[in-house]
Amino acid sequence: MAKILVIDDDFETIKLLEAIIQMEGHEVHSVHESRNALKVVEDLMPTLVLLDIMMPEINGIAICKLIKSNPHLKHIKVMMVSALSDEGTKRDSLHAGADQFVTKPILPRILIHQINDLLAE
Repeated sequence: MAKILVIDDDFETIKLLEAIIQMEGHEVHSVHESRNALKVVEDLMPTLVLLDIMMPEINGIAICKLIKSNPHLKHIKVMMVSALSDEGTKRDSLHAGADQFVTKPILPRILIHQINDLLAE
């Protein structure tokens, strides 16, 4: 069982992701305000962060950079979850340090497979 943090500004997406993750038996936490995200990551020390890109205040790519540039947090796996599917967004996510990129709408079986693959690394 892994500790997974969902960071997304959309409550419906958070509920969906929480349900999918809980069905797989993982511990799940969530935060919906990007300005609080880094503090929650530091306090919770999750195994994996599912991180939305398009959020007000601080976008997911910036949060990913903050996580991956912190020596105490850089070991945390980051999976970007976004409705954006263009190559530039994927490239920016990977350059920010993301370990995986998933496109919305989310298909539960595929998401679980990608989470399990990432956790097995």
